[in-house]
Amino acid sequence: MEDLNPEKLYKALVARDPRFDGRFFFGVVTTGVYCRSVCPAKPKFGNVRFYKSKAEAENAGYRPCLRCRPDLSPLSPQWRGTAAVISRALQLVEKGDQGGQDLNQIAEQLGMTDRHLRRLFEEHLGASPIAVAISRRLHLARQLLSQTQLPITDIALASGFSSLRRFNDAFFKTYKSRPRDFRQESIGTKKINAGDLLTIELPYRDPFDWDYLLNVLRHHEMFGIEVFEDGTYARHFKTGRGIYFYRVSHLAKEKHLKVELKVPHLQDLRQTVERIRQQFDLFHNPHQIDLPKKLLKKSPELAAQIQAIRVAGAFDPFEVAVATILGQLVTTEQALQNVKKLILRFGEKVQNPIHPQLTYFFPTPAVLKNADFAGLGFTQARGAAIRELARQVDSGEIELSKSCDLEKTREKLLSIKGIGPWTLEMISLRCLSDSDAFPAKDLIIERALQKFKIEHVGMAPWRAYLALAIWKTHASTLTKKRKKA
Repeated sequence: MEDLNPEKLYKALVARDPRFDGRFFFGVVTTGVYCRSVCPAKPKFGNVRFYKSKAEAENAGYRPCLRCRPDLSPLSPQWRGTAAVISRALQLVEKGDQGGQDLNQIAEQLGMTDRHLRRLFEEHLGASPIAVAISRRLHLARQLLSQTQLPITDIALASGFSSLRRFNDAFFKTYKSRPRDFRQESIGTKKINAGDLLTIELPYRDPFDWDYLLNVLRHHEMFGIEVFEDGTYARHFKTGRGIYFYRVSHLAKEKHLKVELKVPHLQDLRQTVERIRQQFDLFHNPHQIDLPKKLLKKSPELAAQIQAIRVAGAFDPFEVAVATILGQLVTTEQALQNVKKLILRFGEKVQNPIHPQLTYFFPTPAVLKNADFAGLGFTQARGAAIRELARQVDSGEIELSKSCDLEKTREKLLSIKGIGPWTLEMISLRCLSDSDAFPAKDLIIERALQKFKIEHVGMAPWRAYLALAIWKTHASTLTKKRKKA
């Protein structure tokens, strides 16, 4: 646990040091609750027990504190860089509806035995894969119980439980309370059904530059699929179950993102929320980044930006990967026009739009793998690259997700003719959640590295945040045309 002893951890909680928020949790034996390191409570050292994760604290019999709400706190993959396999394993577990019951298959995908995978979970999180998966589902359930009026049966389904009985048993075992009792302090009286807009709040850790994140997404806007209004972001998407919609706005005072969702089938709610968290980089803890002293001294403004910036991820990685290919060596405006032309020709037109600007769905890999791009103005290399990427995604040869084998996926992407180093890094940054993706050959970044002597190697594994900070800090000055000598 960060190689810190209890005495040092206790000093961190007494100081409410935000750098440790999410890196450890502490249980208080006299109250039976567990808290975040930033909780206002200051228990005596002798009454405190430290834990590596929420799941470990809950397995020890503690329930979440109602003041600091550790169950709703942003996730903190503290194992990143030293045990990244755990992060990938968690994503694989989340894909299944039955928690860790397919652990053998998950371990096989990771190239290890299930026994070794269990050992890694115990070492880094203090709990088994199944316990961690159930803990995550219960956290979403508590959120829905306290923030919505959805029927408890629907909440059980939306949280990933196969039956109401299993949900009730797991909830009582963990929180020593029945879901119905926990819900006594509900918000409002309106009955919210599956077809109505469902509102939940997703927390983040300060600092959080919402305006820049929204601006980055706006500069990559998907025609007919996304809409930006009054400081909010909205989009729709389609699955085999129906048409879905969500709108995201910023609640700065509460340090939350407010998410309004239209979810026809509640079985898809948990996955949708996880994808939104990834799109807005809500898993990130800025206090995990150890900034090099040289960078802090030479570029204090850049260092401050690194702390506040979030990576604009991809709700649909295939969409963003295709758009990235279409954005090679052209201006932002040209890239947007290229994407628009592709959507108009190959996308599915919406008959009854939820919003007047949400009029198309992005073409699927099955559609684009045999697409004829003649007349759209795309180069042959770009067209071929899009078709090959679509073919490999459609066949399952390439998986564009946070749970993919990052090294192998990058190798496969780079082997596609028409995808070079810049495109690879941009796809890794936005579609694969690679925190160390760094497009060093990008014009702005290349000029900044040379002009300001910025050393990026020491920023690993957080160079994606350095790249974004460079774009924000220096793009306006380094894009100007140079005068002829």
